Amino acid sequence: MAYLGESIPKLGFGLMRLPKLDDETIDIEQVKQMVDLFMEAGCTYFDTARAYTGSEAAIRKALVERYPRESFQLATKNAAWIKAKDADEAQADFYISLEETGAGYFDFYLIHNTGGPRTAVFDKFGMWDFVKQLKADGKVKHIGFSHHDNAERLDEVITAHPEMEFVQLQVNYADWDNANTQSRKCVEVAQKHGLPIVIMEPVRGGTLATPPEQVAEVLRASNPDRSFPDWAPLVPGLGAAVRHGRAEPGHRSLRDVEHPADAG
Repeated sequence: MAYLGESIPKLGFGLMRLPKLDDETIDIEQVKQMVDLFMEAGCTYFDTARAYTGSEAAIRKALVERYPRESFQLATKNAAWIKAKDADEAQADFYISLEETGAGYFDFYLIHNTGGPRTAVFDKFGMWDFVKQLKADGKVKHIGFSHHDNAERLDEVITAHPEMEFVQLQVNYADWDNANTQSRKCVEVAQKHGLPIVIMEPVRGGTLATPPEQVAEVLRASNPDRSFPDWAPLVPGLGAAVRHGRAEPGHRSLRDVEHPADAG
């Protein structure tokens, strides 16, 4: 059975922490080079957000204006809880994103960062029905949400909104059993509901690419040929979580998911 995103290579380009020039503006030329390398490697999924200052405008210049629209997938997000005063302002963010990116439509559109009072804002402003209508109108292809809260609240959101097609979760070995992030428990909740998962923060904002020396020694001793970033998403059942929302035994990495025949 096919699953959401089956044809998309399983490595995405997150656009939250883009390189900057001395004046603190985004270095568009460097971003162009990064986009080109990413696309040349056969990867096509890009993730931005209104809340990532300058990111949507940057990806317009680095990607949208330089590549055929059908050659990539673009995801962006709505964080109405940040500053929207009412439903009109919250929903206007979508059209601002559309204008900023110049994308014409979004392949994936997310309600951004559910949990506690943030979920209440999305409820108050009717954002769930709004994104459903965007999909019905063909302005977005798939709708989902990102979650930065505990597993209990994740279960509440999924139960209340079965129309959501995927959830984006923070998953890596450092957060897998973290009491606050609850990556394992959140993955298990999504699996219980059969909801596809998009992984965010697989290298925890880059911190897992340069682990403390005592951690680095353990990783080198285990497998000297594996890079530190490659260890980051290595958690039980991750391959299954990304692909099906169902658990399978064993440890899988993003590399294994992208090339399942090569998994060992």
